[in-house]
Amino acid sequence: MATSLDQVLERTLAVLPVTKDDLLVRGIAGEVTDRIVELKKAAARFQDKYKSPSLLEGRIKQEGVSPDDHTLYTDLIEWRAIESEVRELLAILGEI
Repeated sequence: MATSLDQVLERTLAVLPVTKDDLLVRGIAGEVTDRIVELKKAAARFQDKYKSPSLLEGRIKQEGVSPDDHTLYTDLIEWRAIESEVRELLAILGEI
């Protein structure tokens, strides 16, 4: 018979000197931190390629977006999304 998550939690709390909130916060912090690391690696690839979002945006304004190749525009959108998510995740870490 499989052990339910609630049973594992209760057994864990009986053994470890922690609260449910401690476990929850540690889980959230771990997942958020892992995601931030993943996003920062992705942002570093864009930075290596384009230097900064503003320089990439300037390049797009200067060169335009080819109907056949939207790579620059797509990369800029993705980079901005990464920056936005990192800000949100850092705010979450600041709240816990």
